[in-house]
Amino acid sequence: MALVGLILFFMVALVLSPDTYMKSVTNGLLVWLNNVLPALFPFFFFSGLLIKLRVVDKLGSHLSPFTKTLFHCPGSSGIVYLLSIISGYPVGAKITSEMYLNGALTREQVMRINAFASTSGPLFIVGAVGVSMFLDHTAGLIMLFSHYIGALLNGILYRNYGYKRESLDRTYTLNQDTQDILSKTMYDSIISILLVGGYIAIFFILIDVLNNFGILSAISGAISTIFSAVGLPESLSVGISSGIFEVTRGCLDLSTSRVDLKVLTPIACALISWGGISIHFQALTFLSKCGIKKSVFFLQKFTQAIISGLVCLVLVLLFM
Repeated sequence: MALVGLILFFMVALVLSPDTYMKSVTNGLLVWLNNVLPALFPFFFFSGLLIKLRVVDKLGSHLSPFTKTLFHCPGSSGIVYLLSIISGYPVGAKITSEMYLNGALTREQVMRINAFASTSGPLFIVGAVGVSMFLDHTAGLIMLFSHYIGALLNGILYRNYGYKRESLDRTYTLNQDTQDILSKTMYDSIISILLVGGYIAIFFILIDVLNNFGILSAISGAISTIFSAVGLPESLSVGISSGIFEVTRGCLDLSTSRVDLKVLTPIACALISWGGISIHFQALTFLSKCGIKKSVFFLQKFTQAIISGLVCLVLVLLFM
């Protein structure tokens, strides 16, 4: 009933101010069209081809000693990690899901891989956050390395999740010809990128509704009270409360908080590693096909945020 009430609340908000929230949808779709679609669609398509042609497995064989020792995962998981750090959210989840559906991974392996192959991309971390928002290239590089190192450490933390000393490399066969593979990959890629666009548009609406009804202000007020008690600047609360839902908005709010960059950088890194609930829903659209436990998914993202933030704090103290 609580979920029904929440849905009705948002629907009433849309009815009360349709012009405002139509603009929210437009803004979300423009962000998707101008930034997300050109960046992600090629990765969705070509990574899909690599998986269906079993190239990922062949390349991954060279990484098997590393991934099996550290993460109890097949070598192909190393390729998933590399593609994830190149392209960003939610490519890691998309590739992992496709490998599972092709019979290359078990559900437990999917969960272990998600612990370290769910990352943002360098263009967002260094370009958008470091240079454009924080006006500091060094801060961007520190966040980048902290984010990727934190992801690997997070993978080690969950290396024993569901592990039963099973054979890590699975064999599977493909009965499709090349034309079938091309057609199916194109179809899957188009549907996937449309799903991502839909979530972006919806979360633009949700964030604006939460703002307009003072709900985000209430959340940031609660966070600022906690920060005040431990001696941290209260102005950080706005960025953190926004970043819980949408990471870009959160980092932007942090950049305008007038707090020392040495404090902002680890917090922004933690938010980027958390990813935001908007990104989580995008990832879960793909990972839900694998039968994963959502509670474990959210726990993994939370621990990844904490670990990356701590790594970033150490690097900030050393290099800033």
